[in-house]
Formats: sequence, structure tokens, C-alpha cells
Amino acid sequence: MIVTTKHGEYDCHDIERKERRKLLRRAKKVFIDQDPDEIHDLCDEFSLIAFKDDKGVDKALKGLTAIQEDEVLVSIVCQYLGIDQEKMTGD
Repeated sequence: MIVTTKHGEYDCHDIERKERRKLLRRAKKVFIDQDPDEIHDLCDEFSLIAFKDDKGVDKALKGLTAIQEDEVLVSIVCQYLGIDQEKMTGD
């Protein structure tokens, strides 16, 4: 699947419905609680799903700042799960 972010497009590994449903349950809790550590952990988990391993993550996110990486990874989480980021953040 192609994930479009303000920092470019990323070719991410597809996931099946069953895995997506499991991840959605976890993501809802993380985003409701807004615990920064849990958000980072969730993004790290999705980065490995999207890019298969740490080497793939490093290659895909090369050249981005830490903040830009977070923005890309949150976008990936939201697009995988069909979450509207604007409604999620209240923007």
C-alpha cells in the first residue's frame, strides 16, 4: 500500500484484515490515552510492519528529522487503520 504524507509517499507492506483489527484495538487505546511513550511504541511497531525490519525502516526514513519521522509514522498508523488524523487531533 502507498501511504502519502507531507514528507512524501511510502511503499508499505500490506496487512490482512485480522491483523488490522487487532492493531486497531491497540491504536484506539493508545490515541485515547495520549501517552507519549505508548505512541512511540505503537509507531515503532507499525514501522516494522510497514518496512519489514530495522534496515527497511532506516532506508525509508533516511534524511528525516526525529519529528518528521514521528509525523510519517503517525500518518502510516492512521492510513493503515483508516483513522482520520484531522478528527483524531481536533485540527
